[in-house]
Amino acid sequence: MDGYGALLRSAVPDGIDARREAAFLMCGIAFLRAPALSPGERRERMDAALQRLKLRGPDESGCFAGSDFVAGHTRLAIIDLKGGHQPIRDPSGRWVLVFNGEIYNYRELRARLAGRWDFRDDSDTEVLLAGLVTEGAGFVERLDGMWAFVLHDVASGALLLSRDRFGKKPLYYRREHGLFACASELPALAALVPDAAPTEDAAGIADYFRYGYALPGTTCLAGVREVMPAHTLRLGADGSMAQERYWAPSVEPWTGSFGEAAEQVRELLTQAVRRRQLASDVEVGAFLSGGVDSTTVCALAQASGFGRLRTFTAGFAEPTFDERAPAARAAAELGTLHTAEEISPDIAATLATELPRRMGQPFGDSSLVPSALVASVAAQQVKVVLTGDGSDEIFGGYARYAGRLLRQRYRRLPAPLRSIIERSVLATPEPYAHHSGSLLKRAHLFVRLAREDRDAYIGPPAIRKETLAQLVPGLGAGNSMPDLPWPEDPDELRHMLMMDCLVYLPQDILQKVDRATMMFSLEARSPFLDKALFEFVIRLPRQWHFSGLRGKRLLRAAMEGRVPDFIWDRRKQGFASPVGHWLRNWLGDELLALVDANDTGVVDAAGLRALLSEHRAGRADHSQPLWLSYSYLRWRADAAG
Repeated sequence: MDGYGALLRSAVPDGIDARREAAFLMCGIAFLRAPALSPGERRERMDAALQRLKLRGPDESGCFAGSDFVAGHTRLAIIDLKGGHQPIRDPSGRWVLVFNGEIYNYRELRARLAGRWDFRDDSDTEVLLAGLVTEGAGFVERLDGMWAFVLHDVASGALLLSRDRFGKKPLYYRREHGLFACASELPALAALVPDAAPTEDAAGIADYFRYGYALPGTTCLAGVREVMPAHTLRLGADGSMAQERYWAPSVEPWTGSFGEAAEQVRELLTQAVRRRQLASDVEVGAFLSGGVDSTTVCALAQASGFGRLRTFTAGFAEPTFDERAPAARAAAELGTLHTAEEISPDIAATLATELPRRMGQPFGDSSLVPSALVASVAAQQVKVVLTGDGSDEIFGGYARYAGRLLRQRYRRLPAPLRSIIERSVLATPEPYAHHSGSLLKRAHLFVRLAREDRDAYIGPPAIRKETLAQLVPGLGAGNSMPDLPWPEDPDELRHMLMMDCLVYLPQDILQKVDRATMMFSLEARSPFLDKALFEFVIRLPRQWHFSGLRGKRLLRAAMEGRVPDFIWDRRKQGFASPVGHWLRNWLGDELLALVDANDTGVVDAAGLRALLSEHRAGRADHSQPLWLSYSYLRWRADAAG
């Protein structure tokens, strides 16, 4: 544990230790066009931005400066360890590209472009440049992978920005007074525009307290936006800007049988795992929790013929938040080389303080902490990991889906009987345990769901409406949702599944995984978010995903006999943090210190103190609203400092 702790401590406050400076982490990109600045000032700002992106790409960094712009890149070498240097230019010098990501089908694309481009290296970066130059923006539709890139036409001054279909790789931008800046992370963007003081965006903050994150295309910072997933953004030399969707998957119903669908899912998922193992010149490991999703990915990876897979997990001492035992059992049955670590309170406390600073805006998912810790464990042995992200959204794995099905049946009961049930449940204090290990906890969650108004579903609400009113009274309207890439579905549950793919997945899950892994120079790949797999599954009847109140029926049919049997009987747990316990101790003290020392912004200090007092007394579990408050106030304190 000493080596693990030293690695974490060195990474969090100041930088990277000597072992990881040699190689580790994916890439970071930045671009600044500012005609009013001197070349020296543009370069100085870019150097500051790249320093903040160093953990995203510690292998090397590079810059290219033009007459009014500078492009920068930090690199984690995964493919073509000797080539792939960035920024990259075409032979004529007209086009400059900075790119963050992996293009899994780059070899096929290279063969397609071979007659029109004289390739100088074997990287996916040059394939991307060649395709964009020869075929234009439409080339992104051919890409299979994850990416964020900026292509600059030096001759015309035009810019093309793009993000992958699911939004795995981030790209934020700011435009003002003839200046345009963009970067992979918000702290790097702030370094490019240091004279723009961080100001809260009222609509973004409203979305944050309602959902726990900013909605697609927006941020919590005034004047700062993000390129939308599955979109390209064009910035003309005349200042015109247009963002357009390049991918809208078909939802036309599939006409085959359930058995045929299960076979197709198995084949597509097997191919997706293998593709993500092949697209690397370094060893690929995997996160393993012992749940359905990660175990499925690990089983397929272990069986793919690349040797014994290295798997990793981290857990807490609190039993209902600890998945080390099922992970170890799954690893033993699969035959992987497994590493597990316990997350100590002092390391958790360090990360809980540091991570809001690295996010650059409030972020309400406390599982960011254990995600970063398991990434730190894996980063000591590998540079790339496979994850199970995306499975819950496309195969119906979340408890809220079962809760919605149960609520439909529950509301058929007579109103007096429902009232008795709800009073009985709420008369007992809500426990701090994770809902997977507590029937009473699940009962409390269900009663809340049953009492909800039938608002149009955008994403899972971060906190109850009555708590929201107490904590942030007078909260204004949020941002409007972007246009849907598919027709609105009248089926309530299918609508939830599709909205979670559009909103919750990119804005919460993928953002969390990107920052957690990038903090330790580790690249994460998600086979469940394979384009072909998603395009197939989204066309299937939602009833195929549920057996009674249990989700993932189709995934089970596809993978039964190929993964250990015990995982199908485990309750879904998720990689959660014991925030409720922390708030009774050190985290509650830190939260009070933030309230005492700073202007609390939109948060009502008296309301927050009342929630914390009730939580610490054991009368209710207010973990989520208190964590939302902590993340928000921590961010405000850092911005003010």
